[in-house]
Amino acid sequence: MRVGCHVPIAGGLPGAVDRAVERGCETLQIFSSNPRGWRRTSPRPEDIAAFRSRCAEACIFPVFVHTIYLLNLASPDTELRRRSVEALVADMEAAEAMGAEGVVTHLGSHGGEGVDAGIERAIASLREATGRKGAGVKLLLEITAGAGNAVGGKLSQLGRIINAFPPGAGLGVCFDTCHAFAAGYEIRTPRGLDETLGELDREIGLERLALVHANDSKGDLGSRLDRHEHIGKGKLGMGAFSLMTRHPALRDLPWILETPLMTAEHDRENMELLRSLAR
Repeated sequence: MRVGCHVPIAGGLPGAVDRAVERGCETLQIFSSNPRGWRRTSPRPEDIAAFRSRCAEACIFPVFVHTIYLLNLASPDTELRRRSVEALVADMEAAEAMGAEGVVTHLGSHGGEGVDAGIERAIASLREATGRKGAGVKLLLEITAGAGNAVGGKLSQLGRIINAFPPGAGLGVCFDTCHAFAAGYEIRTPRGLDETLGELDREIGLERLALVHANDSKGDLGSRLDRHEHIGKGKLGMGAFSLMTRHPALRDLPWILETPLMTAEHDRENMELLRSLAR
């Protein structure tokens, strides 16, 4: 189990590694560009080289890139889907240049046209993106909290999408603890956690589970509320994370924190808490 957090890239990629080291990260996640805008500036080759070198020196691995907030691969809006595919391809190219293991993405909203239609559009978008950019990095679909018209709030939905691709396509899963709980998966008890991971295995395959986003939840079970909380201070609680950090299907995966505030102090506290629970 390697523990890290999402770190800002303000000031350039090398600075992100400095922030990760300050926090005591063993793994990390970043945005490769401004997450709130379509316009992007490609990282400079010298910054990419420095980023890779500093990660190696600090023994920080694996690295993950998260797609921008605006991305919607399931949208009925053709232009929005086109821009989303372009953004996803750009993130995959940046991730490969940085030596990242994977790109984490949400699938977006079906826009009121139904989950089935959204899934079909997401599959088409992902086919276009992976067709233009090979499988140099994993593409990890993140479970959502299931709010509104979001696609991906059930493991079966992620399974339908992933199973539409051949095994060599490089698609996998990011399991967000807050999202899964808010979507209705009871992961606070041994039985509930086993049933959840059993469903993941049946629908997708545990071998495709590549990353855990470790977040407590402000919302209760099935609330569909995507509001992260510090570890042990939300509705999941310390017991759930004690179970999850020790579960054989999860304990050897990288764990990335996306908890609120994201100051160095808070991130260090959350990471040390996860490590202590795992021990």
